[in-house]
Amino acid sequence: MRCDTVLHYFQKHADRCPNREAVNDSSTHLTYGELDRRSNDVAAFLREQGIGKGDLVPLLCDRTHRYVVAILGVMKSGAAYIPVDIRYPLQRQQRILTQSGASFALAACSELPADTPFLVHSIDSMPSSDVRPPTLPSSQDLAYVIFTSGTTGNPKGVMVEHHAFERVVAWHNNNLGVTEDSRSTLMAGTGFDVAQLEIASMLMSGGTLILPDEETRLDPERLLAFFARQRLSHAFVPTALISAVTTQPQPSALALTYLFTAGEKLTPPATAHLPYQLVDYYGPAEATIFATCHHVPGAETDSRPAIGYPMAGSDIVLLDEQLAPVPDGEAGEIFIGGDNLARGYLHNEPLTREKFIIHPQWRRRLYRTGDLARRLPDGRLQFLGRLDDQVKIRGNRVELAEVEEALHAQAGVSEAVVLASDAKADGERHLLAFIVPDRQQAPMETELRRGVLETLPDYMAPSAIYRLESLPLNANGKTDKQALLKMSQRLEGSADNDIPGSAPEVAYINQMERDIADAWASVLGHRRFGRTDRFFDVGGHSLLAARLMLAVRERLSVQAWIRDLFEYDTVESLAAVLEERRSDDRPQSLLDRERIHPLREDASLPDDLVFSPWQMKDSLVRPRHILLTGVTGFVGVHLLTDLLSTTDARLHCPVRARSGVDPWRRLEDTLTRYGITLSEVERERVEVYRADLSEPRLGLTGMHYDELVEMVDVIYHSASAVNFIQPYSYMKRDNVQGLLELLRFAADTRTKPLMLLSTISVYSWGHLHTRKRVMCEDDDIDQNLDAVITDIGYVRSKWVMEKIADQAAQRGLPLMTFRLGYATYHSTRGVCADYQWWGRLVQTCVTHQSIPDLEALREGLTSVDYMTAAIAHISRNPEGLGRKFNLTLEGDNNLTFKEFFGRLEDLFGYRFQVLPYAQWKAQWEHDANAPLYPLLSLFNDTMYDGQSTVELYQNTYLWDCRNTRHFLRGSGIEKPVFSRQELANYLAYLDVLETP
Repeated sequence: MRCDTVLHYFQKHADRCPNREAVNDSSTHLTYGELDRRSNDVAAFLREQGIGKGDLVPLLCDRTHRYVVAILGVMKSGAAYIPVDIRYPLQRQQRILTQSGASFALAACSELPADTPFLVHSIDSMPSSDVRPPTLPSSQDLAYVIFTSGTTGNPKGVMVEHHAFERVVAWHNNNLGVTEDSRSTLMAGTGFDVAQLEIASMLMSGGTLILPDEETRLDPERLLAFFARQRLSHAFVPTALISAVTTQPQPSALALTYLFTAGEKLTPPATAHLPYQLVDYYGPAEATIFATCHHVPGAETDSRPAIGYPMAGSDIVLLDEQLAPVPDGEAGEIFIGGDNLARGYLHNEPLTREKFIIHPQWRRRLYRTGDLARRLPDGRLQFLGRLDDQVKIRGNRVELAEVEEALHAQAGVSEAVVLASDAKADGERHLLAFIVPDRQQAPMETELRRGVLETLPDYMAPSAIYRLESLPLNANGKTDKQALLKMSQRLEGSADNDIPGSAPEVAYINQMERDIADAWASVLGHRRFGRTDRFFDVGGHSLLAARLMLAVRERLSVQAWIRDLFEYDTVESLAAVLEERRSDDRPQSLLDRERIHPLREDASLPDDLVFSPWQMKDSLVRPRHILLTGVTGFVGVHLLTDLLSTTDARLHCPVRARSGVDPWRRLEDTLTRYGITLSEVERERVEVYRADLSEPRLGLTGMHYDELVEMVDVIYHSASAVNFIQPYSYMKRDNVQGLLELLRFAADTRTKPLMLLSTISVYSWGHLHTRKRVMCEDDDIDQNLDAVITDIGYVRSKWVMEKIADQAAQRGLPLMTFRLGYATYHSTRGVCADYQWWGRLVQTCVTHQSIPDLEALREGLTSVDYMTAAIAHISRNPEGLGRKFNLTLEGDNNLTFKEFFGRLEDLFGYRFQVLPYAQWKAQWEHDANAPLYPLLSLFNDTMYDGQSTVELYQNTYLWDCRNTRHFLRGSGIEKPVFSRQELANYLAYLDVLETP
């Protein structure tokens, strides 16, 4: 007999060993002979009803021996079965039965629900038949149809053929050493495709299938005792239960050799102590149960564990959006090919064509999974999450899996699931986290959020974190995400984030505190905070901060700005400062002057920083080793490419990267974002180090620091924390302290020249105080201090950095300072930095076809490639040491706001209505999805003389660039001209280019 279906194998074992135990579900024991005879009865009944090859038979079923009898009977009839778990909601059962097109169903369950609206025949009432089916199905016939919900929630039937089913089960048995002596579980819900494998694994091998009861199945402690008592050699446990099962004390009598799991992303537990091998399978139903297999090692070193290698019959390729293969190490969508693929979707040819594609070049049939992965150096695949798990939060793309990993890494977290809420009335979605604490400790919500913020940006921090005793599971043993969302909706607005449990009432000490607490609750959507909880620890973020302070101003009629919330971020402290401000009658000019003293103090170089004489001019002209900071920034990465092309030096790049993230990966992401490709030769000249410039010795390991301090010939300091909202106290650590540590590096062992990238913003709105029209490169920036002290925190920090660097130069540091204009775009590729406000301004103005009446606003617009080419050229000329260079445009190309948008009208046919500033702002300031909304404070917050930051940069200086012109003479480096082609590339990148 040729064994090419599961049924063929079963029949062979039933004929050879009819008295061997086949199924044990505690109430009933069936031998292979008994199972054979009872399934023959079912097959005979079906044939009498006219059922045969090509037909579908729904099975209303639960996890009992009846289900095993029924699937064998259906297959013996030549038909294919459709499992319909009776625990499914009645509406879902009805949908599956209707889609099947069948005229009746078989009841393969212990108790049929009374309200089943379908003709049902129970297998318990089948008449006995001694007739064996005349023929068995062939390998190309349909074996079963499994219904999955996918992302739409509507069940779709995946049609699996016998040959694919047999091949996957045979591979599993061979891989896990399954034999006729094996004893294994039926743990999965009957509607889950893993249940089909559990059953077929034993029936193909001649082993024994053991069914735990429902209470045992969901209790990790009882489950392990059951495994030991039943002498199981193999067992399946859903991913959601793996952590609880593996952290339980393991019974000494356990005979288990393999524990396998599947269904969801596995966060690997510690396995070194386990007396069995943990195996993690990955694969959609469309690939016939599994497509990859990973034997989980004792310790995973990556926060995103591997899913292993492809199984026989499953060919996996990782493709980009154009269906081209991605390089090893880069993220791509998983496409699965090979003989194990399902036939398609039942009665849904359009969806089959959409998901089971024919690759246009290879002409191979592939299933597109919607899952992301990358290939590791050893060939294993690393699961990165689902494409539909990438959600937009505050305009940023977020992978839910990445947030889950950050939560898993926190002490006291056993399990974590992160979901995105439905959009609120304001159009915003929020991240919701559900955690199961371990037994030793139950971390508080604020502790968890702080821990997450150590590794992730603030927009990836969950707005709410709920502690659960366990995660709810659906009928298939997977996490029931819909139940979690309903739970969060029920609790929204309450003080309860424990289930069960609640937060105590808060006693506020005065009306100001009560009013501020009410404002907090209105924007956060909950009251899970006390007087001393930080706004950003209880779900607050910069977008909510903008809304909050607007509400505070309107409710309390007091001057309150977004920057206040960063410095006074508790109800208690914010109430105190606003109460004081309300009663303070001192003029604003006096309050502003009070800021000068601490800024001057910070702009002081420590006395112990001294520089030995430097005379190595050749190392500046022809450097061998360059330290370049800030390569993950827009300017820094373009400076990297210019230094690679204009020098032969090796470039050493310190990069801040959270734990578990390869710093090279951060650079790779930046290169990809801005469309930059490095050749293999160029890559070999770049070294990337995990670092933190604000830490002693730059946060480098001892060996790396010691090597670099000896090797480096010149330093290019492009790194800078850029934030238009946070106050100076927030910017000081990264920018000011980072420079001080870099100066210590420059002075260590031997002096190294520093190329400091600054900004023309150090002039601020100084014209309002100096009354000057032009500011020269070598002019002292002290004269602009009265403006700087009222400017945003970023500008203050850059002013302090320049002053410190100037003092270092006076002590012997070879220094050039490059003041950058506004890096608007790359002149040929059109790319720009997503965080910059000018691009968001253009998007907003094009969307509303209007511009504000800020005609004389001047930002120093230029292109990033002009500035970085200029830096790379000038910095290798020793004559430039001690000089400052303004890298902006002059004359007709130094565009004002009015001139820039006028050029868009002339070249592209836009027509912008000029509106009063407040009227233009009103079009978008309450829209959380507006591009400029995250930067609302630039347009709203009063900084000086009743005006916002944007308004104050009108009629600012013309920047003199004579040093830059002199040192670029004869270089061939051309300034951008904001031509039609340059602007078209830019508008296309912003996705606002109107094409005919």
